[in-house]
Amino acid sequence: MKNILYVAFYYNHSNEIASKRLQGVAKYLPNYGFKPIVIVPKTSNKTVQVNNVEVIETEYEDMISKFLPGRQGSEVNNEPTSQSEANPVISKAISIAGEIFAYPDGMKYWKKPAFDKCCEIIESEEICGIISSSFPITAHTIAHDLKEKYDIPWIADLRDLWNLNPYINHSPIRNYFEKRLELKTFENVDVLTTTTPLAQETLQSLHPQKKIIPVVSGYDPEDFENIKQTKTTDKMTLMYAGSLYGGKRDPSILFDAINQLINENKIESEKIAIDFYGDSTNLKELSQKYDVEANVNVHGRITHDEVLQNQMNSDVLLLISWMNESEKMFIPGKVYEYIASKKPILSIGYKEGSLKDLIEKTEIGYHVSNVDETKKAIYDYYLKYINNELRYCGNEFADEYSMENTAKNYAKILGEII
Repeated sequence: MKNILYVAFYYNHSNEIASKRLQGVAKYLPNYGFKPIVIVPKTSNKTVQVNNVEVIETEYEDMISKFLPGRQGSEVNNEPTSQSEANPVISKAISIAGEIFAYPDGMKYWKKPAFDKCCEIIESEEICGIISSSFPITAHTIAHDLKEKYDIPWIADLRDLWNLNPYINHSPIRNYFEKRLELKTFENVDVLTTTTPLAQETLQSLHPQKKIIPVVSGYDPEDFENIKQTKTTDKMTLMYAGSLYGGKRDPSILFDAINQLINENKIESEKIAIDFYGDSTNLKELSQKYDVEANVNVHGRITHDEVLQNQMNSDVLLLISWMNESEKMFIPGKVYEYIASKKPILSIGYKEGSLKDLIEKTEIGYHVSNVDETKKAIYDYYLKYINNELRYCGNEFADEYSMENTAKNYAKILGEII
């Protein structure tokens, strides 16, 4: 079996959706002849132990925690937290600090200990390839330096794009340096990977000479082996879990549609509920605006295992995406867990793109982009619920989206460049 280094910051972060791709690739690569040695920072997260996967933790100090005790690195990477949002002055100060000091990200102090550990491994074991995965960008700068020093074949995986990511907003000066750094970092990469063909096309515009391959994510069937439905309610329950990205993911269309259906006497208010887990941005205000406050339940953050269990106990699983053309290249990782839960899906987002294509290809539910389409979808689900006919109806293509297939695709790429 051939050894590869896998620079994967969020591998041990089980409550981050990013960890599912990282863990799944590492877990199933040995089935195709590659043994991953996963390089991660030493944090409070429990080390994920999987057969044939070696995990090595390196020293790590978060940049913001170092200089501002009690703060987290996410606060300088355009990931809002309730504490910083509550104080605009603190929020602005953190944003400015992020622009100046968190370059390329707040995890940059991981670079030296991780690079040094990787060098030790390369010089003591036979390493035939490197995979780095971002976010954080620091993972790629580590791999770049390893490639430069040892000339080992390298795949850089961009789960989200770097400079071309519409969710990241920097000043013009920061953008200039970020773009220059991206071009320099990937000047010696063998292959770039993204998560969708549309993201591949976008990335190719910045790196026209590079080989870029889309590798879609998936779900790990083993995560769902012991997750069974444990309860039912007398309401059709819709569930959303995750971030609303500071309001970019806006449930207004959903709330408006439900309000209209109730006022038109097409559905009974007492027969529908919407559960939100995680981010609560503007939910109270919006639910009041559309007079559906009684139907909206905001639960806060829960563990990933609890998310999976609540998905299984819900009737319809929600995806809410940004209504922006830039969003069309993305497929949220959550959709793969929804497929594994085998529950009907209601996706609300931009009128076209990768997510809509996946939903239509697999027939796992509806993708809608306006109030009228949302009303039709909810009303269809509601009638089926009332008649005890609400069922998952995904076809054979849904089974393609497994983490084993994701790992198989990486093994194929490795085989071509080693």
